[in-house]
Amino acid sequence: MKARFDTAQESVTVRQIDGIDYVYICLNENIVKEIPDGQEEEQTYHEYDYKEIIEYIWVLDIYDVKTNPEKYLNYEKATVKTDKERIAELEAMNAELSTTVDSILTDVLPTLMGA
Repeated sequence: MKARFDTAQESVTVRQIDGIDYVYICLNENIVKEIPDGQEEEQTYHEYDYKEIIEYIWVLDIYDVKTNPEKYLNYEKATVKTDKERIAELEAMNAELSTTVDSILTDVLPTLMGA
């Protein structure tokens, strides 16, 4: 997303309010001059690739965000899976693990034991 400001912005600004991190990322500054509709005077804007992230404190590594903000330009908040989704995922992993153990017991071990 692009955003325009009247003044230059820091690449990362963090505000912590009531247990929540508000992170504003502004990268790849481009100075744009244009005459807005209905005006005669040219305006100068600072245009950035922009991302706003809102997460509970401790979800994000703020030091990493500040040192590597480009990694967070496409940040998407993790979605919370429902209990049904988590159970289905665990059942699929369990079935895969059972198949692997069965294969080891019926194919691999007998071969190693010389049977």
